[in-house]
This record gives sequence, structure tokens and C-alpha cells, in this order.
Amino acid sequence: MPSLQRLSDLCAPGRAVRAWALAVLLVLILGVQMLPARAQLIETNDARIEYTDGAFELATSFDFDLPPALEDALHKGISLYFVVDFQLSRPRWYWFDEKPVNITRSVRLSYQPLTRQYRVSTGGLQLPFNRLKGALQFIQQVRGWRVFERRDVKPGETYHVETRMRLDLSQLPKPFQVNAVNTRDWNLSSEWKRFNYTVPTNFDTPQPVPAPAPPPVAPPAPPAMPGASSTAPAPAPSADARTPFAQTLSNALSPNQLVQPASQP
Repeated sequence: MPSLQRLSDLCAPGRAVRAWALAVLLVLILGVQMLPARAQLIETNDARIEYTDGAFELATSFDFDLPPALEDALHKGISLYFVVDFQLSRPRWYWFDEKPVNITRSVRLSYQPLTRQYRVSTGGLQLPFNRLKGALQFIQQVRGWRVFERRDVKPGETYHVETRMRLDLSQLPKPFQVNAVNTRDWNLSSEWKRFNYTVPTNFDTPQPVPAPAPPPVAPPAPPAMPGASSTAPAPAPSADARTPFAQTLSNALSPNQLVQPASQP
């Protein structure tokens, strides 16, 4: 018959396995709680590069709705900063990718309780809006942003473009930054929009002068009416043609040539 000490030795491995499994479960639970919340998605509608006045501009648009938590914070005086990231790179087979451009553009959205207006600030531009929807529509449209110059790229080369929009959490007050890590409404961001762009080679080629417009063409003559004669009408007789007829008629009616009736005896 086995002793009590030997029975306890047999049960010890089972308790160790259960303790180890419980510890792993606690670590997983804590790890999930510490992970940042998944970001609210900002939709990217389109993105392209436009060449204007010797520089290259980014034209893109985004679409999103402001979550209730962010709208409430905005009305309480918290300014929101939306950032557009832009990166330009060129792959090289013999070395790391060349990255000539990596810039950001920040837009500040605030609310003025006294005037009950929303204000959008970017660079030196400040615009007031009476409605939040109008302010968001202005932020979502990116036009005229010069992202790189001609000296930054090589004509004829193909570059890889990446851009996105996100809410900059680092610009929030410290208490909100801590809360935003685990709050889904505060993690507002779009996925990277990626596309290729080939730099043109004909920057200095003069634009062709348009050819002068041809002279207007005269409208065609109207068609002839059915049954109408195609020949021109005969000209009216002139005065000279009527004169011989008048002379002949006057000679025929001359008194000398009239027959006088015979006299009665």
C-alpha cells in the first residue's frame, strides 16, 4: 500500500499544470486589455498628383463622420488636429529604397462657444463655419498642397506614393491621450493609399498653338419649289421694242387710208 507522501507526490504535477495554465490565461487577458483599440476607419475616395507652376501637388479626398465622443470633446473646448501624411519613394534593386519626400500637413478644428462657430486653421489660413458638417467637408478635401518640387525627382522615373489621414493624438491634452489609447472613438485613421506616379519628361516643351478657326461656311441655297420652272423669266420688252408696234398701229389707223362711204345721189 503506497504511503500518503507518495500520493501527494503523484498529485503535484497536476496542480502545477493547472497553475501554469491559469498564469498564461491571466497574461493573455492583461495583454488584450493593454492593446490599443482598433481605429475608426476614414475612407479614402481618390488620390492623384498634379503638376502646376513648376511644383507637384497632391489632390485627394477623404470621408468620415466625427464620433460622438470627439464631438462632445470639441464642444467642451478641446481642439482636434487632423494630419495628412505623404511619402514618396523610389525602389532600387541594389540598395534600400530612396525616400526623397516624407512630409505631413496638419489641420486644426476648434469650436468657439461665444460665436457658436467652428474654426478650421491650416498654416496661415483660418476659416469660420456655422455648421460642423461644413467644417468637416473642408478638412476632408485636400487641394493645392505642394508635396515636392522638380528638383526632388527625376524626369521619367516611376515613384511610389503613400498617403493617409489620421487624428493626431499627440496634440491632445495629456489626460485625453491616456484615455484615447484604449478608446475606439478616439483612434480615427485611414489606411494607406498607395499608387505609382511617373514623372513627366516634357516640362519645358512649349504648348502647341491652336490652329485658327476656319471661316464660316455659307449656308446652302434653299431647294427649288416643285413645279417651278428652272429657266429665268424673260426680260420685259424695252421701250425701243414697243416703238415699231406703235408706229405700225398708227399707220394702220391713218385718216388717209380709211375708206370713205359713198355719197347718196
